[in-house]
Amino acid sequence: MTLEAARRIAEASRDEWDARMRAHDARVAQHDDVHVDPERQIAVWKRAGMLMLEAPAELVGSFTPDLGLFRWWWSGKEHRLSLTTARLDQAFAHAQEHDLRPLLARQHQLDGEEDAAMLCRVAAHLANATALLRQEEGDRVSFYAVFAAPTRAPIVPDLEIVRTLPPPPARTPSSPPPSNRAVREPGRALLLPLVHVASTLARRAFHEHARRGLVVVNVDTSRDKARFYVTLVGATTAGELAALDTTRDLLDAAGVLIGEDARSGNGRWRKLVVHFECVGDGAEISRCEVSV
Repeated sequence: MTLEAARRIAEASRDEWDARMRAHDARVAQHDDVHVDPERQIAVWKRAGMLMLEAPAELVGSFTPDLGLFRWWWSGKEHRLSLTTARLDQAFAHAQEHDLRPLLARQHQLDGEEDAAMLCRVAAHLANATALLRQEEGDRVSFYAVFAAPTRAPIVPDLEIVRTLPPPPARTPSSPPPSNRAVREPGRALLLPLVHVASTLARRAFHEHARRGLVVVNVDTSRDKARFYVTLVGATTAGELAALDTTRDLLDAAGVLIGEDARSGNGRWRKLVVHFECVGDGAEISRCEVSV
């Protein structure tokens, strides 16, 4: 099968993709360690043991040099039921709509890794990824699409959660259930996806004037179902404050945080406040507070 259709897209999007890669490389400049967790779909960059960046990452495809065989992320999974959607499904949907055959074939016999990288760049571009990460895994070379912020959330089995808008001002605070587990701040790795969504919303509202913000998550367990409420406040470079809309993405990110934090062994907290700073095209957590 010819790859010309994919090559035309790669050439047409080269400048835009190179700009994305330069921005990503600047964020992780001088890193000395990078790790991908395929199960959690997370990529982490570190320098001298300190976290520089954690971002969502999804497998695009794998190339086996000895066989010249390239396989897409969806190859062999066509008949499996998935409860969540992958960001890369957007690239596959585009390929179906425009009959982009190179992305619709389960696998390809290629002359070398350069063609494999080109195919993965095209898919990552169509899925609005911010970068492409190459990883050697045994006899294979795998390519992962890196994304700026989460747009989906896995099922949280620990709590039956009802997502709602922020509570009315006169709402009576609930009492936390008894727990023998100590309460601590959630790990930074768990907080980052929530902060990424919050900072994206702040930039969408304030554009280049976004400076900082805080996310407040209140959990109410006084009823038969656990409920949580999320409030987001942003600040501009001029010091102006504004309450921002609570979106589905923000609620989903908070729900994932609550479930993952409970699974990590943390005790049940009633209120979480996360302060963050808008830095470059990302965000940094400046302070975190929990109340029981």
